[in-house]
Amino acid sequence: MNIEEFKPYFDINSHGVGVVARAYQEERNGADISLRVVHAEKYGVSRIGGDNWEYNKHSNSEKEATVHAFELAEDGFDVIIWISPKSDIYEEGRLNVMLPNRDNDELSFDPWGVPLPLGGEDSMKLANRLIEVGGLSMDSINDEESLRQQPIGFRLDEGETWFDRCRKLIPEMIDIWDEIENGNVDRTMEKIVEQVKIAREVARGDNVIFEIEMISRGYRLNVAGDHGGSWLSTLEGKGIYNYKIEKAGNEFVTEKIEVNGKLICPLCGLEISEGATSCSKCGISLKNKAQN
Repeated sequence: MNIEEFKPYFDINSHGVGVVARAYQEERNGADISLRVVHAEKYGVSRIGGDNWEYNKHSNSEKEATVHAFELAEDGFDVIIWISPKSDIYEEGRLNVMLPNRDNDELSFDPWGVPLPLGGEDSMKLANRLIEVGGLSMDSINDEESLRQQPIGFRLDEGETWFDRCRKLIPEMIDIWDEIENGNVDRTMEKIVEQVKIAREVARGDNVIFEIEMISRGYRLNVAGDHGGSWLSTLEGKGIYNYKIEKAGNEFVTEKIEVNGKLICPLCGLEISEGATSCSKCGISLKNKAQN
């Protein structure tokens, strides 16, 4: 990875606890999809003009999708579903449910984001199914990039909740809609926030130490995802405190070191056994020191 091109998920020195916690909720490695659903920050229409829309090759499509979503909201649609399909730069797709409301007379969205374990073709099939059962997009959806540009709007029946509609529209995700409705997604976020607060105190401004501390608490980030990458990925091949970290697949590996006759994990200092293949505290994969 070219460090000059590296875009981290967060910087603990400049991002608030909520931003960091949402990165862990969305990009948590090895977690079930239900644990990676995100209740995102409210998004007001005024942000469109101020946000940076030059972050990758999909950014113009995503800006167009945001504009279309607000147009659907202005037309009276109650639930807007936006599918961002998997691509060569997005390792997984994303299904976003945006709920229009007005805050201080400004139109805004209360958004929920769900990992979408589908390829591009199946994402298109899902979108076509939503259109067939009454969904409306501002323009036609002909391919995966036009899908990325075109949210799909629905009007709720009297007395119907958005949870009920989503269960009807996408019943294969019924567990997700149940998790959101019963409050588990927000409770998961609260738990991560508490762990982030503690790890920030330990890290004292060092993003790498922060990530290692979060790993020791059971929260490991994907090496790279739709919205950035892990700070640990910047250590690949670098000499850090007289040891090297390498990447093998999606795992980071370092050599065990010997201190005063004991084998030590060089990242966190935990004493380890000779046969250990990973550190039980920080999670780094370990290999024996090469013999000369």
